[in-house]
Amino acid sequence: MKNKIIILFVLLPLFIFAQNEKYIQIGTFNIEWFPCKEDGEMMKKYGINLRYPPKGKPTDIKALFSLLKELDIELIGVVEIVDPQMLQDSARKYLGDQFKVIYAPSASSQKVGFLYDSTEVQLIGKPEVYMDVALGPDTWLRPALRGYFKYKKNGFDFNAIVVHLKAAPSGLKKRERQWKALARIMQEVPEKTNDKDLILMGDFNNVSKLGIDEFKPVIDSLNYYWAASELADQNISSDFWQPDYKVERIEGSLIDHIFISNDAKMEYVANSTKAGGMCAEKMTEYEGEEIPEYYELISDHCPVFATFRVDADND
Repeated sequence: MKNKIIILFVLLPLFIFAQNEKYIQIGTFNIEWFPCKEDGEMMKKYGINLRYPPKGKPTDIKALFSLLKELDIELIGVVEIVDPQMLQDSARKYLGDQFKVIYAPSASSQKVGFLYDSTEVQLIGKPEVYMDVALGPDTWLRPALRGYFKYKKNGFDFNAIVVHLKAAPSGLKKRERQWKALARIMQEVPEKTNDKDLILMGDFNNVSKLGIDEFKPVIDSLNYYWAASELADQNISSDFWQPDYKVERIEGSLIDHIFISNDAKMEYVANSTKAGGMCAEKMTEYEGEEIPEYYELISDHCPVFATFRVDADND
């Protein structure tokens, strides 16, 4: 009995410490053409005139924000946002006034930005837009956006960068140029901000035959951790696409990622990276009536998110 009491007193402080630890979730989400989704007529109202306009429905905003409320992610790098003001207004309505949206202005009809809970995460200073990731000031490609965030007053502070790289297998050459620009940014930001904690996230569209080798050499050379490798190990997808538009069948792939600098990995909770929405079901394909309602209502992508300790900043 005496030994059991000693063990209890040894473990009790560890238990109390674990109970007092604070965490936040940081993630990325491609919210398919928000708020248009598959509504080609709505797209035209935003000046978007696709060669083959889709004939589906717009985003089910209530369903989208019900998902976000359930997941309770404090900071999300959002991409494919057509109307950032509507995203902001909807976040306030469904999540609360504390939720803020910042985004990168650009010629692209799809914006990248951050949606965050300002009571948990503070934006420090002005966000920075990187047009070199768009390969020029006048292109229709998306720039990158960096924000410097801090957990409340005394916790974890870090640089977050969100991107949405060129789509399609044919876009590989442009993505290679975009990765070169990103590599320069990831090397310069720690010196510029005097903070080596950096989290890179977004839709990287690694859909060529190279697959993950589109980004692996850069990520390895910078000694970053590929957090979504935890999804890859479980064969979990982050998005679904329809290979043949004549066949009602969708197929999963992993193109939405989170990359964590070596310093920020000290705050990262190991094996915490998850995919939400329909991707949480861990299916690789769906057919016909099996296709989840999520795919029709919210997005063809899913939120990908990870957990970080935020009580102390270990850099």
